[in-house]
Amino acid sequence: MKKIYLYCSILCILSLSAYAQKETYNWFYGSGQGITWSRTQDFAGAPISNPNTTVTLRGIPTRYDPVSVHPKMYHLSTREGCFSLSDEDGNLLFYSSGTQIYNANHEIMENATGLSGDTSSAQSGIILPMPRNKKKFVAVTIGIHQGRGALRYQVLDLEPNNGLGRLELPKNRSFVLPQGALEKHFVESLAAIKHANGVDYWILAVQRNGTNSKMVAWLLTENGVSNTPVTSVIPNVEMSYNSSVYGYLKFSPNGKYFALMMFESDNMLWGTFDDRTGICSNMNDFQTLTSRKIGPYGAEFSPNSKYLYVGYGGFYNRQIANVFEFQELLNGNAVFLKTYIDDTNRNEIGALQLGPDLRIYMSTYPPTASSDTSKLYVFENPNEPLSTEVYALRNLSPGTGSGADGKSGTRFGLPTFAASFFVEIEGTTSLCVGEEAVYELVSNASRIEIDFDEGDGPTIINNVPELRHTFKKPGNYLIKLRPLNNLGVPIPDQVKTIYTTVYSCYLPVNHNLINADY
Repeated sequence: MKKIYLYCSILCILSLSAYAQKETYNWFYGSGQGITWSRTQDFAGAPISNPNTTVTLRGIPTRYDPVSVHPKMYHLSTREGCFSLSDEDGNLLFYSSGTQIYNANHEIMENATGLSGDTSSAQSGIILPMPRNKKKFVAVTIGIHQGRGALRYQVLDLEPNNGLGRLELPKNRSFVLPQGALEKHFVESLAAIKHANGVDYWILAVQRNGTNSKMVAWLLTENGVSNTPVTSVIPNVEMSYNSSVYGYLKFSPNGKYFALMMFESDNMLWGTFDDRTGICSNMNDFQTLTSRKIGPYGAEFSPNSKYLYVGYGGFYNRQIANVFEFQELLNGNAVFLKTYIDDTNRNEIGALQLGPDLRIYMSTYPPTASSDTSKLYVFENPNEPLSTEVYALRNLSPGTGSGADGKSGTRFGLPTFAASFFVEIEGTTSLCVGEEAVYELVSNASRIEIDFDEGDGPTIINNVPELRHTFKKPGNYLIKLRPLNNLGVPIPDQVKTIYTTVYSCYLPVNHNLINADY
């Protein structure tokens, strides 16, 4: 008797799109610009290494609405600051320039006008989910010098108006300031990061008060903004609250580092951040270390938190950005790892922001402010600064008509978001028993909890780019992953899943047919 067993290999490895946080899927910025990662496209980018050519880039965001649906530019018009937030599925919730908030229908939210931000504030605000409350949010706004605006916050309720939301009165609620601090000391620079517990948020701002300047952090919990700010004295740096231009404040995605761009004084400050206590330490600045001046405006950390990309203001700036290895900065070595040059650039350099596709995007301000010079740069692989290509993307959000200022196009600003832990998984969706499933992971957490749905519970693994697993039985498995926070605890609202179907792949054979004598 002959026995025949047929096995079919159905191993399917999907390419990893690695779209990390859908809460950051929708951006509104500049004069009427709006883009989304809910739909992506192939787009021609001009590499700065060979700017007279183009390369087709995949996964580039599209205009938020097709021109056929919404032909005009969007209402938001801002020279600098802007911010937005979407839900966990990537659906737009709000966006703002800091003076008023628009809802998902591009209408001004009820009560959401006359806010304390400013369109000329580098980071005019940020929106954070209220911890442990899926229907409420906190919008922090910050103004500019000379008394135009102040550091304030608003509570947004998403339930009224059929889910379009309403700002709860009173508006422009005050922060409790450190002893001796004045409202005018806080201008333009603002950042937020998850607490080490993965639930609450730290809000970080700069008290600019001459030689007595400080980094100031407030904790946002389900009970609101803390009345006890945490202060950290900034050494060796004198700061003014009355300059005309400032720069961006950024956290690293892992919550351990921060960097402050000080365009007003041609300097840059950096240090470490304790996301358990809110204390900034190990601070140093570029001028103290090098006795040189630079003009940094925008900055962003790489997804793996190892590198800091810095953009510089100024017209006709061929040197569009530099990158530092952050550990070298902490070691006191303020040396450029690489300088990125575009000989064709005629735009002023603006903000840098990590996208949900884990690329870094950089805004530019056209000297003529016309739509045909609207341009973003994209750093294709910021975790590999020595080899990454940088591309110019022109007119990514086209439209007709004009914004509120009579122009349309990119400006200095890009949306500000809270940096936080994330994890993504793609890979095998079906295979046979005994075959090895292969998954690609992207995360900025050092450790990850994973449950293969085999009944033996979750396990903790180190962050690895590739994970292999062999299932013991046929069935449908729902694999769940959660990044661990800096306390070693899984973050409850960061669950990612993937389904894998395991087949027996045994096909019964009619032995009468096989043994038949033809």
